[in-house]
Amino acid sequence: MGRGGGSRALTAGRLLALAGCLAAAGCERVVDVDIPDPVPRLVVEGRIERIKGAPSDAPSGRQRIRLSTTAGFFDSRPTPPATGAIVTVVDGAGRAYSFPELEPGLYGTEHLFASVGETYTLFLEYRGDVYEASALLGEVPLIDSLYFVYEEETLFIDEEGYRAAIDFADPAGVPNYYLWEQLVEGVNEIPPDPGNAINLVSRDELYDGQDVVGFQPNDEIAIAPGEHAEIRQISLSRLGYDYYYALFEQNALGSANPFSIPPATIRGNVVNLDRPHRFAFGFFGAAEVSIAEGIAPAR
Repeated sequence: MGRGGGSRALTAGRLLALAGCLAAAGCERVVDVDIPDPVPRLVVEGRIERIKGAPSDAPSGRQRIRLSTTAGFFDSRPTPPATGAIVTVVDGAGRAYSFPELEPGLYGTEHLFASVGETYTLFLEYRGDVYEASALLGEVPLIDSLYFVYEEETLFIDEEGYRAAIDFADPAGVPNYYLWEQLVEGVNEIPPDPGNAINLVSRDELYDGQDVVGFQPNDEIAIAPGEHAEIRQISLSRLGYDYYYALFEQNALGSANPFSIPPATIRGNVVNLDRPHRFAFGFFGAAEVSIAEGIAPAR
């Protein structure tokens, strides 16, 4: 797909304008607005991934789940890792995969080869409680191309430099929900910005079936010549979209880490089977991921 676009092409500017209209219309919230109680809660950050276009003879079985606990409302320290949990993921055929603890709070396996259309269920035991969450792994369209656009410093652009842009074609006739991650030199930096709720997550209600051209998922980050950039286009469920939208919206004035505890607590899809009122924060998902990468050229 060329960058010039056609009658069906959707430019980055139009995509953001449409996203803003949808944001104004609201979304189905998965949020409890309340100050966290002083008793630490479990926080789950995990996603079962399938890399789109990976060679069929060399798929990746590498999966990771991070567990932490909430800190006090006025505590500025990093959230403490949740150590000593028993973590298991079960696929739709009933195959169980153990996730041993690789480092404090990080659990993983190299042997879960995910498939589109499969449902994955997380079971974890932590401090006497059993938690559960399920997610269907949905397909994501391929990123057709990644390229760099140089932006001069202006009233609206704080720092001049390259921005990474992508083209992709949204599939027609089905609802699609997206999350984007941009890594520069391996770092996924997310500046606190209200625009993250419409830049880094999106739904295709107003651009269903169109070509999206020149979209910059993280236009706040300037990329220097010679730096490596990678954009990951990730499929979301509707529930996942609502969760991440709320996460970025609540973190608009917070830290650059969207998983730090924001001013309002955000409830995801992880339930406590023993004490339902003591649900976990965070989200467990499953997604196909399309990856594009490049090196910013010399100016």
